[in-house]
Amino acid sequence: YATLQKGRALVDAGDCVACHTKDKSKPFAGGRAIPTPFGTIYSANITPDRDTGIGAWTADDFYRALHEGIGPHGERLYPAFPYPYFTRMSRDDVEAVRAYLMSLDPVSNTPPQNELVWPLNIRTFMAGWNMLFFSKGEFQPDPDKSAKWNRGAYLVEGPGHCGACHTPKNIFGADKTSKALQGGAIQDWTAPNLTAQASEGLGRW
Repeated sequence: YATLQKGRALVDAGDCVACHTKDKSKPFAGGRAIPTPFGTIYSANITPDRDTGIGAWTADDFYRALHEGIGPHGERLYPAFPYPYFTRMSRDDVEAVRAYLMSLDPVSNTPPQNELVWPLNIRTFMAGWNMLFFSKGEFQPDPDKSAKWNRGAYLVEGPGHCGACHTPKNIFGADKTSKALQGGAIQDWTAPNLTAQASEGLGRW
């Protein structure tokens, strides 16, 4: 029970339901269109359905997807699924997320095929993107900071994946790390500055 509660809290922190739900009566069943500058990506079904969801995935499959951006059949995932952040999550937390998702009702739903421009529609090209912009590895606490600070950093940099929206992107769709959390334009709205800047960020809050 404690593991399921922890998993649910982490799923809520990551707001997984927002991207992985098209039909509100079928939460987590995927199929929601996610517009990007490179075309449209459709979110995956992450219910425990064995044929169209993650029900047949092993624990190692699930961890590898979150930690390395590689699916259960060796396919490269797109960073619209924010594995560059989820890679910071601990194995225990990933296991808790999986346990919670596996406790949901399975829903049979096959999302549409992605509609991406060439050559990005060829998943193997993501290997080059990863070489340039992806650094895998779990979060390492800063010994000079408090436990509360490290917990916050873990949530922001890991399951919360705040920078996925709040950090501006370069022409390749990767984070401009020099401007982390300084705000970004996402589709037709603006994700605000989350830094301590007094003029535009949270410094005046």
